[in-house]
Amino acid sequence: VVVLMVQPKKKFSKQTKKINYLEKFKNTKEWKIVIAPKIFEYKIIGYIINNKYTNNSGRLKEISKRNLEVSLSELINDYSSYYKIIKLQPYTMNKMFIRTTFNGFRLSYDFIFSMVLKPTKLVEFSIKINTLKKKVVEIFVLYTITKNLHSNSITYGKRSRIRKINRESILCIKKMLENKPIDFIYKICCSDVIGNSIKRRSKRVIPIKNFIISRIKHK
Repeated sequence: VVVLMVQPKKKFSKQTKKINYLEKFKNTKEWKIVIAPKIFEYKIIGYIINNKYTNNSGRLKEISKRNLEVSLSELINDYSSYYKIIKLQPYTMNKMFIRTTFNGFRLSYDFIFSMVLKPTKLVEFSIKINTLKKKVVEIFVLYTITKNLHSNSITYGKRSRIRKINRESILCIKKMLENKPIDFIYKICCSDVIGNSIKRRSKRVIPIKNFIISRIKHK
């Protein structure tokens, strides 16, 4: 009589499966530290995970498709700038770090809604600027002017005055930013330099409020 001994199948607990999965994950993936551009002193803004065994060019191609958004307040430790959102894109990496470059700018939606309050009229225009490297960025501007409480007309007169303000604003922005490095363009657009300059110039035409760069779009 031949007796066949059948060994029972090993039962792996959920904990064992979890450990095996984690080990496999750690062996094939790695974390990279993402840092902000130079004007923000390469501040750490987060981490990106990617495949460990893919070559650098392949990994960079994969992560460069990602757009990262970070509030300016996190970069400069100033909560009053929370509504200014900077878009960053990874462009180079080494063993530890992923460096980013500017890829756009916008205002938070709640801040824009807070600007659209009566009795004010919202005015918007855009201007295209050439950078030092001959790339084109489009800068969008928002500002408000006081409306007449008893009608839809503007308190301080005609639309021709708005057009005049727009022309002067475009000349001022071009003078400040045309053919400048992209870091300088973002530094000025994220500050109040342009807004304060335009508000001083506009006093003799139409008193305006909240002159602010609302968006930057890369062409």
